Amino acid sequence: MSWRVIGVCIKDFGALAASGARSVRSLMLLPVLFVCLLLGACHSHRRHQMTSSLGGKPVLSASPNPVPAGDIDKPVGNTTITWDTGNGAIGDLYVKVDRQPEVLVARAPSGTHEVRWIQFDCVYEFRLYTKKRSRLLAKLEVTRDDD
Repeated sequence: MSWRVIGVCIKDFGALAASGARSVRSLMLLPVLFVCLLLGACHSHRRHQMTSSLGGKPVLSASPNPVPAGDIDKPVGNTTITWDTGNGAIGDLYVKVDRQPEVLVARAPSGTHEVRWIQFDCVYEFRLYTKKRSRLLAKLEVTRDDD
């Protein structure tokens, strides 16, 4: 609860206490306290929402990881990549396969992307950057089981 809201509540309560009979003060006290608590809770909730949207941590995950071997006759497996920059800013999701150059997979503040090309004997490193690769936010290795 903010100090400003508490001050207004105390001021209003003081005005009520100075006027009227004791029973009127008692009846009026409950709604005033309820409104003070409600306003304080709303203020606290808004502050928490702003903090979490501006200062969250980046998220980068794959499910499943490692990708199960599955049917040996199928040369590729699937995984779902989930990411979030943590602050609402645009992020670039890249993948680097073994020693190949990075390739852009997606561009968005957050999202999911199904990857249907995970092969045996390869290491896929997914990297989440701020827009235009100015800063690395998170990285993740994805592999496929070979048994």
